[in-house]
Amino acid sequence: MEEAYIDPSGEIAAFCDSTGHHLPLLCVSNLANGYDDIIQQYNLTHDAFSGVINLTQPGNGGRILIPWYVGERTPDVPLAAPVYFGFGLGDFTREILCRAVLEGHVLSLHNGFQKMPVDVKEIRLTGGLSRSDAWCQAIADIFEAETVPVEGEGAALGAALHAAWVWRNENQDPVPIRDVVQPFIILDEKRRKLPDKDAVPVYRKQKQLFDALSKRARGLDGEDPFRFRTELL
Repeated sequence: MEEAYIDPSGEIAAFCDSTGHHLPLLCVSNLANGYDDIIQQYNLTHDAFSGVINLTQPGNGGRILIPWYVGERTPDVPLAAPVYFGFGLGDFTREILCRAVLEGHVLSLHNGFQKMPVDVKEIRLTGGLSRSDAWCQAIADIFEAETVPVEGEGAALGAALHAAWVWRNENQDPVPIRDVVQPFIILDEKRRKLPDKDAVPVYRKQKQLFDALSKRARGLDGEDPFRFRTELL
């Protein structure tokens, strides 16, 4: 960002970046951990997990998971535990739980992200989750933005590119940072995902449900999650 974004709650970190501009950072404690656990529990590969997700529908029949497995930092609830909402006695099946983990984690990330004044058009993914088509599509649908994986490990590569750019500038070889970085940004265009027009309205209601339930769980004023669940169904 050109100007610093200061979150009144302090949950979005207000970092500077090496170009003299600003990099607001949303960090959640729970994302890959729930996914890692469920694919281990059911002995699934990334592709097999996507296959299970294809057996289910967006919105998960009104069932939703708040995935606070190890407490959470965004929002700041260090003593939190996971919340399973809308589950009947026979609903703890592999298919329903996989869909709940997928949607719950992405909804949790979006719930924090919506605090930032950002109009997102494209999301670039890095790390292990980017290898899963199910995750790429869910992120596209819930954030309502095109989503594309980036080859390589973005954090380590980004640090190296910034270091190279600084070294060149300090050694009388000034160059725009874009010129240093651009050759190394390789997008996996074959796996680019566009928001699913049928899923988007379902997830808009589910985002309202997640927000209402999160606030209720933390003792905050908010709308009625049972009403949102009824509307979702």
